[in-house]
Amino acid sequence: MAGLAVIFALLGMVPMIGALTILISGIPITIATARHGSFSGALSAVLAALIIALFLGPVSALSYGLENMLPGFVIGYMLNKRKSGIKILQAAVAVSAVASLILLIVSLGIMGFTPDTIDAYYAQMEADMMEMYETTGVMDAMMEQQGVSSIELTATLQAMLSVLVRLSPAMMMISGGVTGAVTYWLSMLILKRLKVRIPRSTSIANWRLPFASIWAIIVVWAVWLMGDRIPFEWVNILAMNCAVVCAALLFMNGLTAAMHIFHFKQMSAGMKALTVFMFFMFFAGFIIGMIILGIADLLFDFRKKKVDNSREVK
Repeated sequence: MAGLAVIFALLGMVPMIGALTILISGIPITIATARHGSFSGALSAVLAALIIALFLGPVSALSYGLENMLPGFVIGYMLNKRKSGIKILQAAVAVSAVASLILLIVSLGIMGFTPDTIDAYYAQMEADMMEMYETTGVMDAMMEQQGVSSIELTATLQAMLSVLVRLSPAMMMISGGVTGAVTYWLSMLILKRLKVRIPRSTSIANWRLPFASIWAIIVVWAVWLMGDRIPFEWVNILAMNCAVVCAALLFMNGLTAAMHIFHFKQMSAGMKALTVFMFFMFFAGFIIGMIILGIADLLFDFRKKKVDNSREVK
């Protein structure tokens, strides 16, 4: 299983098929852990990381180990312990998100992890993104469409990129969480084909944030709103990133609440296609609506069991 994981990781460098092989590179670790226990799974993951280090270097081994082997081990461990599908999905998403954040911290640590090096890192990212806009012709198209000068557009893009770059930890965590969800889905699909015992699938509409999370969200947004009055810039950046992560969680909470309220699973294929079409047509409005619904669901619990009070107690 360790050798198979290494082969998938090395195939990740091949164009076209690389993205898929990277996503499934942790599945051999999942199989070893689910069938033979945590010790065999951990041993397979460590061995795979060591072999990858021989071919691609220690940094790549650390990256593959955190982003692929660790989620694969966690999924296999929870399968071995007979956990429910929802809990396994939550664990895969959480581990992948934290792994992405750890990789960013390690990257900054290699650079020295001082305020000056962090500022230099952000400045380099902004410069690279501006160069990409210029070389791909995006800036020319935007100037023609909006009717603004290159100086005005450059200032606007730099201000926007400055915010986006400082939100990179949150973006990496969100993308890592999405990758964890895709990895979970591919793992269940392949394990089912291999006749490995997997938990019965549970509708994602049953997932919701615990009510206690509302207090953490209130604290994060309060610190974010007071960011301009706090003299430490890193506190403001931290609050902004936490607010974006909270917004992503509220979006998922609202999305699953909407799926429960409108019985998405029982919809016809045509209605599902229309829903997806409306999602892309009104992307920004849809996201804001789901975040508001997510907050409302936390406060009012739309998915609680309805009690039939029409029956009289005899």
